[in-house]
Amino acid sequence: MAVFERSGEYTEQVLDLVAQIPPGRVMTYGDVAWAFGRPGARAVGMVMRYHGSGVAWWRVLRAGGHPPTGHEDSARAHYEEEGTPVVPADTPAGYRVDLGRAAWSPDD
Repeated sequence: MAVFERSGEYTEQVLDLVAQIPPGRVMTYGDVAWAFGRPGARAVGMVMRYHGSGVAWWRVLRAGGHPPTGHEDSARAHYEEEGTPVVPADTPAGYRVDLGRAAWSPDD
């Protein structure tokens, strides 16, 4: 938790980037971290967990296109509404986002 007390700027950077992801597009936690030039998927996950409710949290995924743990059903509704490409997957959620078609980068 101390990481958030020391790095409010990082939290704001993550939330600002997530707010830029267009509807129907996604980034992985790792891709968000690398947008700032360093690894840190877990740090991005913590930012999203504690501060991400005000942004399109469903647009930030686990590696492989898997929706945020515990939010698979509500995320799926957002994906369907936005036209985010999903494919069947042998997972408890039964789907994953097709990263090949939906991945977004701030350089796009």
